[in-house]
Amino acid sequence: MRRIIFIFSIILLTTACHHSSPNDIALLNKANDLMENQPHKALETLKLIKNPSQLSTKEHAFFALLMSQALDKNAIDVESDSLIQIATEYYTNRNDYKKAGYAYLYLSRCARNRQDAKKQAEALLHATPYAIECKDNKLLGYIYSDKALVYQNQNLIDSMLNYNKMALKAFLKSNDKRNSVVMMFEIGYAHFQKNQLDSAIYYYKKAEYEAQSLDEGLLSSSIYRLLGLAYYEKEEYALSLYYIRLSTKISDVYDYHKYILLARIYSKIGSLDSASIYLEKSKKISSSTDYYSVALDIAEKRNNIPDALKKAKDLILAKDSDFQRTLTTSFAGMEKKYNYERIAAENKTLIIANQRNKIAVLFLLLGLSGIIVIVLLWRYRHKQIQLKQHQLLVEKEKENNQLLQQQINMQNALIKNVEHHKKTAIKRLVPSKSSYSISEEESIDSMALYDELISSIDGLYNGFSKRLKNKYPQLTTTDILICCLLRAGFESGMIASVLDTQTDSFNVRRARLRKKLEIEHGVNFSNFLAEF
Repeated sequence: MRRIIFIFSIILLTTACHHSSPNDIALLNKANDLMENQPHKALETLKLIKNPSQLSTKEHAFFALLMSQALDKNAIDVESDSLIQIATEYYTNRNDYKKAGYAYLYLSRCARNRQDAKKQAEALLHATPYAIECKDNKLLGYIYSDKALVYQNQNLIDSMLNYNKMALKAFLKSNDKRNSVVMMFEIGYAHFQKNQLDSAIYYYKKAEYEAQSLDEGLLSSSIYRLLGLAYYEKEEYALSLYYIRLSTKISDVYDYHKYILLARIYSKIGSLDSASIYLEKSKKISSSTDYYSVALDIAEKRNNIPDALKKAKDLILAKDSDFQRTLTTSFAGMEKKYNYERIAAENKTLIIANQRNKIAVLFLLLGLSGIIVIVLLWRYRHKQIQLKQHQLLVEKEKENNQLLQQQINMQNALIKNVEHHKKTAIKRLVPSKSSYSISEEESIDSMALYDELISSIDGLYNGFSKRLKNKYPQLTTTDILICCLLRAGFESGMIASVLDTQTDSFNVRRARLRKKLEIEHGVNFSNFLAEF
């Protein structure tokens, strides 16, 4: 009897340690309601929950998702994924497609913040089928826009443009006007980078028209600034000046870009005094390269040859590496100071001995020559290091491109699978005399789909299916496909959908597969595949 009471007490104590109070649940619901329109208040509300780890498993996962969402919406970059992993694990196991999709989206942004391209691509890959399954167009828009940003960072403008258009389509379907406007001028900016100025202006003006009902000054100011830049590149300076003035009137954000552009426009149309005024306004906040470039143009148009020569020299110096501007605190600067003191000491000794003036000049020249040699050697080594870094970046970019292409292949394969199920359902409803032929065609389509999925996962995990087949030749194609999907992190319900079978049937097949692979009792199947 005492043992029963003791065990019952332990159960009660454990349950009490992970219990969500009505107040905590109310705070979670309030934060969820505030998230869309007042994310800063949502974050403040979540911080009122004193012990999130003491929440029940369900509420703890909800808290992890809401907190990650609030931090992201308040532009607070988070690199650690320990919090959002709580949400991904919980909602994946519960088949909550919408929340699982958002959890993987924020998981990808944590990877983006710490510049882990592979983890970012994997997280976006997992988020996509969940977004498609729950038919959440807004979530799809976020995923596509994040993919576009990845391509933009790699300077792959065509891919960036394609995903921005996909994101725009998704946001329009979800009636998200603000994000639709953002995608419009992002598409325009992609055309601008491709030097397709008419297309860029078309999308900028489309964004301008749609933004009128939003009443967001910063958004409109950004659109006008981009329009001014596009017309400047088209050499239509009157329109460029008009839109830059509008942008400056609405918002003072990015004034540096506006002042520099105004100085360039006035210089082009010959209003050199106005150009000089705006150039001086940007002097304290502009980069020296931009500043001296415009200053040189103004000096040349004024035929001020001495000033033009001086500005040209300043521009050359501004374009040089940063170590020239920080020589006094850099390693080269320390070397220069050390050599100067050493030479001064040697000169003092020689002055006491004989011919102080001539020897002092000689050693001074030698010292200066030594400093020049040191600087040249340092610059040479610095350029070599930069070259190696550039080569590493190129190789990394190639790897990222391959990873993203594999991601797209898998995404297309999943979409084909959904379409395959739709066709199958229709064919089952309509009787046909050629049922054997249809079944044979379905089998061929399924095998092609399986091959495509296996090939995509092989690209991500170093020929996983081939290594598996070599070690376990008795495995069938379906066995290999199940192992590949489990290795990629797909949950049982999604795999059962791909195989066109029930979850219970899949679990039986999975148990048989464990026996084929001779996995010991107590060893986790997914961990076994991950370590294979």
